[in-house]
Formats: sequence, structure tokens, C-alpha cells
Amino acid sequence: MTAIQNNDQYIGQLLVRDGLITPADLERGLNEQKRAREFLCTTLVRLGLASEEKIFSILSLQIGIPFLSLKGVKIDPVILNRVPGSFALACKCVPLKIVDSCYYVAMSDPLNSEAVNEIKSYLGASELRIFLSGDNEIRDTIKTYYGT
Repeated sequence: MTAIQNNDQYIGQLLVRDGLITPADLERGLNEQKRAREFLCTTLVRLGLASEEKIFSILSLQIGIPFLSLKGVKIDPVILNRVPGSFALACKCVPLKIVDSCYYVAMSDPLNSEAVNEIKSYLGASELRIFLSGDNEIRDTIKTYYGT
């Protein structure tokens, strides 16, 4: 279970409070999430109950990590050459750019400290600037740039 998944019930309540889903949608999503053993937000998107962008933008407010839609984002080829597609897929991350010695990375679960530490270690980075992006956007971007 990832760090974000530990907050599924609370995230669901925020989505209901903000009018993104109904209480019935939340109940359906939680039941399906338990069956599928996945992140609630992923389940709600898969069921078509809310858009990934809206859900993850609200989630970003809860966890305090800025949301970044990857649509139209240009990725620095230098960093792409430093991070293999298989590694990006395993860590559910997309390296974006390097500014000075700071690496900018989008992740679908930025609270996963193990993945963050793996990325830092792999890149030899002392500083990461992390953004929250949706699962599907991460996968689609990896596929577009790496063909993985």
C-alpha cells in the first residue's frame, strides 16, 4: 500500500465535499477500490466518476505538493537520457528537467519515500522538486517519450 492510499477515505470525503463525486459514487469507488486493490483516485477515474485532472488537483491541495498536468509539457532530452523508461515506469515518475543541480520530477505518488529516495539515488541528486501528476498521464508520458 502506498502512502497516498492510506488517506483514501479522507480523499473521498474531500471529493464529495467539493462536489466532484456524490456519496453514492464514493461508496461505489471504495467498494471497487478494495476489490481491485488500487488507489481510490485511480479507481474513480477508471469508473468514469471524475476526471483524473480534477481529482489529482484536489489531492495536491491535501498533500501539499503542486499538481502538474503533463499535457503539452516539453521534457528536457538531457534528463530523459539519464533515466531509463523501465526505471521511470517502476517509480511511476517522469523526469522533466534539470535547473542548476535541482531535478524536476512528476510522480503519481510523491509521498512514496522509497521511490523518491530511489530517484534521488539513481540521479545522484541532492535536490528534487516534485510535482503530483495523475497515474494515466504518467503512464502516457512514459509511453510517448520512452515507447515503454
